[in-house]
Amino acid sequence: MATLKMLDPRASVNTKDRPLVPGLDTLEGKVIGIIDNGQANSTTMFQELAKLLEEKYRPAEVLFKTKPTHMQGAPKATMEEFVSRCDAVITGLGA
Repeated sequence: MATLKMLDPRASVNTKDRPLVPGLDTLEGKVIGIIDNGQANSTTMFQELAKLLEEKYRPAEVLFKTKPTHMQGAPKATMEEFVSRCDAVITGLGA
């Protein structure tokens, strides 16, 4: 009989090495970045999320970018723009 081995993909984070950043108390008036990974249907889902954020939480701006491919990280220029402009970023992961 074969053995089935289950793997847990979660990684533990040592907060001494990588301290957690405090969460935002509100999204109102903040710049929220969304990096779409370009997967099937992700653009539509992230566009809807941006719309919901704007309606419900009234951010100053939702900055939306789609990566050229889900197989790589976002381009350096995109990352630099998000780091300099955004208070929080939502990104799509997975393949």
